[in-house]
Amino acid sequence: MHEPKKIKRNIEIIFVMELQLFGINHKTTKLSERELFIINDSNQEDFKNFFDSSFNDSIESFFALSTCNRTEVYVYGASLNITQIAKKTLEFFGSSDYLNDDLYFFKGNEAIEHMCYVASGLDSQVLGEQEILGQFKQSIQTYIGLGSLNGPFQKLTEDITSIAKAARTETQIGFNPLSVSGLSLKIVQEIFEDPTQQKLTIVGAGQMAISVIENFYTNGITNINAVNRSKKTLKVNNSLSIETTQLSQLGALIQNTDILVTSINSPLPIIGKGLIEQVMRERKNKPMLLIDLGVPRNIENQVRDLEYAYLFTIEDIELVTQENLEERSSEALKARDLIQKRIESLNQEQANQNNRKEAYIALKDVSNNLNEQDFLELLNSDDPYTSLKQIHLVSEDQLQYISTLTPHAILSMIKEIRSA
Repeated sequence: MHEPKKIKRNIEIIFVMELQLFGINHKTTKLSERELFIINDSNQEDFKNFFDSSFNDSIESFFALSTCNRTEVYVYGASLNITQIAKKTLEFFGSSDYLNDDLYFFKGNEAIEHMCYVASGLDSQVLGEQEILGQFKQSIQTYIGLGSLNGPFQKLTEDITSIAKAARTETQIGFNPLSVSGLSLKIVQEIFEDPTQQKLTIVGAGQMAISVIENFYTNGITNINAVNRSKKTLKVNNSLSIETTQLSQLGALIQNTDILVTSINSPLPIIGKGLIEQVMRERKNKPMLLIDLGVPRNIENQVRDLEYAYLFTIEDIELVTQENLEERSSEALKARDLIQKRIESLNQEQANQNNRKEAYIALKDVSNNLNEQDFLELLNSDDPYTSLKQIHLVSEDQLQYISTLTPHAILSMIKEIRSA
């Protein structure tokens, strides 16, 4: 009688890879606190280098997401001490004294679920807002380009993005979808009797700035200037492109501006109270609406003290309206249910793949020790699983993996192994 053989491994130790995340958002922090932990174009290279040098032994792959609502860091690796990683990260940004108690952590399935909620807009302050999915995908592409996101985690982010997209398209979570640029427009429409007669200046050249321009232009506000650090052509859509003016000319330009919207990456405000005071004198105190979409903020908060300057920050904007909230809240329950079911399917698919890999290893081990008679009998068997049990070359662990395969799959694998 043959003795069952133990499964041989090509490696002595198997590290279990795990997804974990940490972050802050609008639920745990105020805007002034979120400004202390921002990862964007200005610092993401430094952040990447810090992560590579500090956690290279435990982290295989990672990326980060910063929006006006949140900053989150997603890591994939073995033996992760996520609390220590978060602590060192906040120290790197100089914000550990302020934010340590405001962090949240997720791992495994809970992390996947949270990422799906974030990407679909279910976790946004404006429930179902439409800009977050694009921001999530852009962040993934950025870190793929940096070489930080790859392998199994990159594949998982593709699955998460697909699930989030399904949550938006297969439910009405985006019913009459709201966006930050859409809410900005609503403020303008509520303040000005005839918004189409107002002059708009937008500071910035990123996706948010383009979204604002397109939203305002579509709604009849066509007198638009754009300002950026460098000259750039903003292609808003197929019929609208705008050449930016350099930032150094902002002071002169906004003297004739009724609506000033800012959305530019800057660690410090680029528009101070003194500049707006000077502009208001030139305008003879004609009222000006200022909408600051920057995180960190682009406009000094002291501008609020000026009588004819009306400043709205990202926090103010998101509290302006929760239109259609009842409909979107109802759909949010459906979207959450869809996400949970898709994650269950994803887990089952992954388990099936793992079982097939283990079964293949087991069958390869068995096949290498089959004599020709046993091999022929196995090929002619209608129940190869039972035949393998009777051969007594297979351990209980091996049989458990093989039992997940169909008879056809077992025979196909054995033929492939023997012919290799």
